[in-house]
Order: sequence, then structure tokens, then C-alpha cells
Amino acid sequence: MALSASTAKRALLYRFDRQPVEVLVSAASYLFEQEIECITPDGLLHRVPFELVKSLCFFSEPGTADLFTEHPLFERRPKVPGLWTRFTFKDGDLLDGILSHNLLDWPAAGYLITPPRAGSHRQRVFVPRAAVMGTELRGVVGQSAFATRVPVRTEQEETRRQLKMFD
Repeated sequence: MALSASTAKRALLYRFDRQPVEVLVSAASYLFEQEIECITPDGLLHRVPFELVKSLCFFSEPGTADLFTEHPLFERRPKVPGLWTRFTFKDGDLLDGILSHNLLDWPAAGYLITPPRAGSHRQRVFVPRAAVMGTELRGVVGQSAFATRVPVRTEQEETRRQLKMFD
């Protein structure tokens, strides 16, 4: 019998007026209606209300907790396709990120963004809506899949475009 792969993701939980804490979350079920469920490396289970959470930064290799202090904004226009957005938090901090073009990909509880200088120590960031005081769309990078679709041609248009070989 084969065991399934672990779905626990490592993350840094940023809370207002507190130090960031390393936690593990279940990728499929960490978001609840009003809170985030996480477990500390010591094995303590926490349910933190969205009002107390500033962000949840996913990583694969530990690094410094510098999401809001080191390069929180893009220095130039990003190259990753998506919506370049700037978030203003309740405590006045700013954070840029790339959102998906597809609005249906956005969880109702908040936003899942790709931060500036994404890498192994900051891959994706979840920002609860309750933590955000304002958002600003800075630009649209690339095109969505819907915008790049080829228009469907009718059968009559296709026959007009064909070469007349045997007339």
C-alpha cells in the first residue's frame, strides 16, 4: 500500500504587532470561513482569525522574515503575467503582488499573490481581505487566456477563404 504525499506547506504567519511565526498549513484546507488553521513546528494547532492575520507567506526553504522590510514593492514593471496590484495594510505597510487574471481563482477570504523577488524563501503570499485597507491596480501584465483566443469563424467564412481549385 502506497502512502500519499504530504500536502502540508511551510509558511510564515505574519500578524499585526507580532513577530512572524513559522507554521505548517494543509494546502487543501487551511482557509476557513473566518480564520486560518495552522500548526506550529512544536505541534500546537492554532486557528487565527483573519482580523489578526497580516499575511501568510509560503516558502520551500527557510529564509529571513523580510516580506515587508526587504523589497516589498516591484522596482520596475514585473514580467510575470497577471494583475500588478499594490496592497495597503491596516498598519500602513505596502506590498506589491501579481494576481491571477482569472477572478474566479481568487479565494473569497483574500488574495493569493506572487510577491516581488519570489524565490524559495517567498513563493506565494496569502493576504486576507480583512488585513487590507486599500488596493491599487498598477498594471496588467501579459494577456489572459480569454483575451488571446482566436475568434471562431463560421462555415461560410471558411468556404470563402478556401482556394478555388476546380472551378
